[in-house]
Amino acid sequence: MPTPTPTPTPPVPPPGPVDLSTLPKADPWAVLPAAPVDPDPSGTPSGEVAYPVDPAGIALYDAPGGEPFAVLPVEAYKGVTGYPVVAHRDDWLQVMIVARRGLPSVVGKEGVNSATGWVYGPQTTTSTLDTVIEANPAAGTVSVVTNGQVTASTQAGFGKAATPTPHERTFVMSIAANPEAQYSRLFVYLAAHSPTLDTFGGGPAPIAIHAYSTYSGQISNGCMRIPANKLDPFAAVPTGTPVVFVS
Repeated sequence: MPTPTPTPTPPVPPPGPVDLSTLPKADPWAVLPAAPVDPDPSGTPSGEVAYPVDPAGIALYDAPGGEPFAVLPVEAYKGVTGYPVVAHRDDWLQVMIVARRGLPSVVGKEGVNSATGWVYGPQTTTSTLDTVIEANPAAGTVSVVTNGQVTASTQAGFGKAATPTPHERTFVMSIAANPEAQYSRLFVYLAAHSPTLDTFGGGPAPIAIHAYSTYSGQISNGCMRIPANKLDPFAAVPTGTPVVFVS
């Protein structure tokens, strides 16, 4: 008996019209329970990064050809954001986003981070980055790695037990000054959020790499503290640069 020929899976069609004004913006303030979970939160992304073409942003979907649940903005927070691509299906891209899936007080530590969404590829431009930031809490270090070579590395302080640094992979959301925090000239804001704090300083609680006078051990509210004279290489990476945790 001949082997049956498998029926090919039809390609996922392009999306239909979406009224973006009816959708929440996927920024650090957003809580998006419909966001799909990152399929490989401990892996290193390929370096492919997507950028929405439309200045108004583009729709995020819960699956290729699925339901829209948010708007992926050009600027998520304090500047243009690149979004790492973690999966492909036909013309669709699964990207990491900066929103939370839930508040810690509601969903617990494991339900906060690793939010993603699907976008229609032709609505984006893409580039490939050759740099990744590697954080090693056990060793107390954080490093910039370009083309597989460590180009900068420093001692770093991480979160306290009550306010830990999340260890799922994330990415650089923006790099900017914070006039209310003069202890660091610049902040390398990440897409990850505190897994225990609903808010911080009256706003959301994204993690950052920043300078501080003390930078060893479990000492922070979740951020990675480094010496001021070691900040420049971290502040020079493009947005969308993956941040991974190693041991």
